[in-house]
Amino acid sequence: MINGKTALYGLVGWPVAHSLSPTMQNAAFASQHLDAAYVALPVEPAAVEAALRGAHALGFLGLNVTIPYKQAAAASCTTLDPVATACGAANTLRRTQAGWEGFNTDATALAQLLDAAGVRAGAEVLLIGAGGAARAGGWAALKVGARLRVTARRPGQAEALVAALAGSAGPGGPRPEVVAWGSLGAACATADVVMNATSVGLPGQAPELPGLAFRPRQVALDMVYGDTAFIRDAVAAGAQVVRGEQLLVRQGALAFNLWTGRPAPEAVMAAALRAGKEASHR
Repeated sequence: MINGKTALYGLVGWPVAHSLSPTMQNAAFASQHLDAAYVALPVEPAAVEAALRGAHALGFLGLNVTIPYKQAAAASCTTLDPVATACGAANTLRRTQAGWEGFNTDATALAQLLDAAGVRAGAEVLLIGAGGAARAGGWAALKVGARLRVTARRPGQAEALVAALAGSAGPGGPRPEVVAWGSLGAACATADVVMNATSVGLPGQAPELPGLAFRPRQVALDMVYGDTAFIRDAVAAGAQVVRGEQLLVRQGALAFNLWTGRPAPEAVMAAALRAGKEASHR
């Protein structure tokens, strides 16, 4: 039961009603016998800065931040860790007396997932999108030594992302480049890894990306979780898929550790996520 001593955590985004992060994190807290609660906090775009200040004033100890506020969250932090600084985006905030300390557990989790999928230096990664999630994906691709190509509906955003990430490429490594949105299908055909960092597949968003055609053994990574068209098409083509659920659990485990100082019960979190998905389909 929540009381005056309960440690409060939350998820800030728009929309967040679909999110299973509360199910996952509350299961983790319960398994560790922590007096803590994690709640979804839907925030309209005009109110995000006030909401982040308000959550700090209300005593929240930590926040996750999701689409479309990861760049705004970084700008609202008092300090940023090196990964969030390099990405220019933060998805995990930790309370300090002076304000929020920002981290990008998405980026670290994505680098770990790419490595686990066998993505090595020199692989060609096509990154679709140029928002806060894409910044994490781009950093992760460069971290594993991949050749990064970025495409987005708004060319200016893709160019800005490539410029922002240029410093994250290793010494002597290939610099990221922009691919025209109209060449999405052709770029997908040659890529070793295709990474969806857009909101396509979320409730209320477009159901699929135009022109994608996967091939066997290609790695297809979707940052949106659920039964998305991106994942269905990749599975049908024989691609190696990395699902949004895997990213959600991995980045959530890193956030749990940052907030509590304890190793995250990752198996418990994954099981809670599976149970939450099954319940939502009933």
